[in-house]
Amino acid sequence: MSYSYQVPPSYTVNVSIAATPSGLADYNTNSIAIFSNDPAGFSESYQAYITPSAVSTDFGSDSLTYAMANALYTPVPNFRTGGGYLYIFPFKGVNATAGSLTTDDISANVTNFQSVTNGVLNLTIDGTATQVEGLDFSSVKALADIVTVLQNQNLDVYIEATDTAIKFTSKRFGTDSSVTVAAATGAEEATDLYGSTYFDGASATPAAGTNASGQTLAEAVQAAQQQVYFGGVLTTQYCDNATVQANAAAIQALDCSYFEAMTSMKNIAELGADIKAAELGKTRSLELSNGAKEAKIAIATYATIAKSVNWDGSNTANTMNLKTLTGCLPDNGLSDTYVLSAQTNGVDIYANTGGLSVVYSNDNNGYTDDIEFQLWLKKSIEVAGFNYLRQTNTKIPQTESGMTGLKNAYGLICEQAVTNGSVAPGTWNNSIPFGDPETFQKNIQEKGYYIYSAPISQQSQTDREARKAPVVQIAVKTSGAIHFSEVIINIQR
Repeated sequence: MSYSYQVPPSYTVNVSIAATPSGLADYNTNSIAIFSNDPAGFSESYQAYITPSAVSTDFGSDSLTYAMANALYTPVPNFRTGGGYLYIFPFKGVNATAGSLTTDDISANVTNFQSVTNGVLNLTIDGTATQVEGLDFSSVKALADIVTVLQNQNLDVYIEATDTAIKFTSKRFGTDSSVTVAAATGAEEATDLYGSTYFDGASATPAAGTNASGQTLAEAVQAAQQQVYFGGVLTTQYCDNATVQANAAAIQALDCSYFEAMTSMKNIAELGADIKAAELGKTRSLELSNGAKEAKIAIATYATIAKSVNWDGSNTANTMNLKTLTGCLPDNGLSDTYVLSAQTNGVDIYANTGGLSVVYSNDNNGYTDDIEFQLWLKKSIEVAGFNYLRQTNTKIPQTESGMTGLKNAYGLICEQAVTNGSVAPGTWNNSIPFGDPETFQKNIQEKGYYIYSAPISQQSQTDREARKAPVVQIAVKTSGAIHFSEVIINIQR
């Protein structure tokens, strides 16, 4: 027998399928943006890159932009290991220039130099008098040889020769950079090279340095982060000290790190000291005096290693200390004075030790690995909290149960920080900042982190009506890193 009407099963069991709402994707703090003032081969506001070859197409293989982009992909691991992408934004910032001094045509004076075994040259570099004595030119045969003798004096100035002249260029940029020459003082037994038969200082032509101008990096970065997120900032712009410090101050308020190179040794105790004193820890500085372009390439190489951490991995956290900047030569102008100054003023250096080229990382309101970890932790906590509140088809109740779930979401990020090696169990050495002291210390000692919120029952009515969660406070004990070791050996005969 057949029936014309069937009662559907849904009359008894009514099934609805509800999908979990999608959440935010994690912020990729390892992505890097280059703000380039080289001519770009595209009209869009930016381009994304997975390989450096496409950068060569857009900017030219001889451009600084391509050289810096290529440096990002050179070391292993690099920012791609950490899942980062490269974004390049056209940037209308005008380069600062360096002060310089160029001699007249002195090509006919080479033979005169050959008779000098105790020469003296009185230069003023960036306002600091630098008189060099004991110069021996007896074996020179060309202007390039004269340059080599001067370069061996480790002066804080670039020196180069043309066919007819020698040019001295300050290693810093801006109106504070300058090079002048004058007659020697207090060296009666030496040959003064200021005279017309040698450097002909009276006829030398000085050129003043200029400051950076045009669009500011701060403006460019703020506009760019409205379009795509990136955690690292590089620029092809050559900057004077005031511009670098303004960049550092502006980027300190943003969720990214600013990587900049210094080319003058003396800037360690000037610009480096100012950045550290202003607590601008998101600016990571590397000093390299080998050349302006070389320094830009080195800081890009530095940045890609700093951004190489895969935060989702196990024991992946790194430190910049003793890392090799692949493809870069160590600084050829370092001395004990500058190494100690870098340590004091929080500037990293790239030096040769026993034939190895390595970074010596220093503390500018935290080491580079500290700053990178803090950036990742902040952005990850933001996403975890948002997704916990978002990924429900009902609501998170304003109860202890709801707060427990929220804190558990934050706890997963803290656990991952332990897994990747950024956080480790230890002892909290200062006064306990919040929560129950015994519980606080126990959690730090056993897990490396502690999460606390005041009871819902203590919440103000105003906050409750605003549907605001009690403040969640998190303490983490970072794992730190061993950079130095002292050893005492006792020997008995």
